[in-house]
Amino acid sequence: MTIRLKRTLWGSAAVLTACIAGVVTCNVMVLQAAKGKMYDRVEDVPHRRVALLLGTSPIGRNGRPNQFFLRRIDATVKLWKAGKFDRLFISGGNFEGGYNEPEEMKVKLVKKGVPPSIITLDGKGFRTIHSMENAKQMVGAGPYLIISQRFHNERALYLAKKVGLDAIAFNADNTTSKRWRIQMRIREALARVKAVFE
Repeated sequence: MTIRLKRTLWGSAAVLTACIAGVVTCNVMVLQAAKGKMYDRVEDVPHRRVALLLGTSPIGRNGRPNQFFLRRIDATVKLWKAGKFDRLFISGGNFEGGYNEPEEMKVKLVKKGVPPSIITLDGKGFRTIHSMENAKQMVGAGPYLIISQRFHNERALYLAKKVGLDAIAFNADNTTSKRWRIQMRIREALARVKAVFE
């Protein structure tokens, strides 16, 4: 093995090690920010003035109903019926020529008994940090009850803290698809690095 090849391999190994360390560090920072602020059981959730429901596409990439979407809707309905929040702020993307996440969620929620009068929509929450910033601008600093899946809530709570929101979170049920859970975990690991650097 030539000296040049050895240097290339050592350099590549060093870069890979630094990248892995960076991902792990960012993940730890996000987890620390969410520690003690997430709930899995409706009965354990403290009352909050505003719930912040984070948007996602109603239809998955496979063309079928998105399980993440449906389970966030179910979680929100359960929390509303249990009297855990007074107002609902739905933040997600309103994609031109495509779907409107907040509007789609509102339609589902109203059909399930959530009063439209308590709902405020934000169609400019294209990323989680935008949802946090828009909530603060449109509604105030909280206190908020964020609603999404656990993996997303961890990052949302980190970003909420960074933009000055007082927030806790409720973990909606996850998808039953093992493949989708793995894919979302990989995507989330990279999203957390981006969140920290934002």
